[in-house]
Formats: sequence, structure tokens, C-alpha cells
Amino acid sequence: MQKTRPTLWILAPITLSLAVASIWASALFSPFGKPSRAEAECSALKSFITMKEVTGRANWNNYRDLVKEYVALPQDSNRASLVQEIAMTVVQVLTNDLAIYIEMSKNQGCLVEDRREQLPGVITETESAIKFLKGDGAIEGTFFESKAGIWNTEYYSEFRSAQNFLKEPLGDKSDR
Repeated sequence: MQKTRPTLWILAPITLSLAVASIWASALFSPFGKPSRAEAECSALKSFITMKEVTGRANWNNYRDLVKEYVALPQDSNRASLVQEIAMTVVQVLTNDLAIYIEMSKNQGCLVEDRREQLPGVITETESAIKFLKGDGAIEGTFFESKAGIWNTEYYSEFRSAQNFLKEPLGDKSDR
């Protein structure tokens, strides 16, 4: 029988250890079975929108209740304080909406193509409406006149989810 060299006895376990370590590292750090970075960002955006819309919807419901109070008041009554309260409630709703739109503008890959193109205009409109309602700027159309106690009751008459701006995840396409 031939004697093996001691270096082979040393190299064999080292080679075996390297092979086991590379297989372990491949299994642990490989992208297989994990969501892509884009999917993770879109999922985080969807969670952010859902969280913000909970607050936004609650504020919107409060706003619509105030509008119902406004409609119930006689026209010759003093509505100025109620109009101011309505305006500040709408500012809260629009501030939530603006935060959502700004976050969506950072993750445009998650948006439906035609909505992606609309987003800059939506952000500008929302910022303008907030400034106007706070008394900082002019805007087209009349939403309210606090001194006269006038409010456009059709303004923001329905709550629309920003989820409609998002693409469907690849694995989530269902026949509805």
C-alpha cells in the first residue's frame, strides 16, 4: 500500500469544509423563495397607505358628518364657525392624502402607469387645496367662504382609496 502525504490529509477536511460552507451560504443568502426588493417596497407602500387611510377615513367621516350638520342648519343662521371647523377637518384629510401621494411618488414602480402620470397633478392640487383652506392662497372654484358661512357640500363627497393607484402584485391576479 502506498502512503499518502500529510498535506492531503490536511487539504481534504479543508476542502470539505469549504464545500459545506458554500452550500450553506447559498441556501441562506440566495434570493430563491424571497420577495424581490421591488415587491418588498410595494408591500411596504401598500401597508403605509392602509395605515394612513384608516386615519384619513375617520377624518373624512367626521368631515361628512359636519357637512350634514351644515346642510341641516337654516340658511339664515350663522354658519361661519361650522364652515371653519369643516375646513380644518378637510385639511386633516388632505394632509393624510398628501403624505400618501408623496410616498407614492417615491415608489413609482409600484403604481399603475396612467396613475403614475396623474400623480404630480394630484400632489399639486392637494397642496393648493390645503393652502387655500388654511387661507394661504387662492384656488379655482369656490369651496367655502368662512365669513359668509358658505361651503360647497359636493367637495370631497366620496372617499377614494389610494390603493387604486397601485399595481396588482404578480401572484395576486385573480379572475373576478
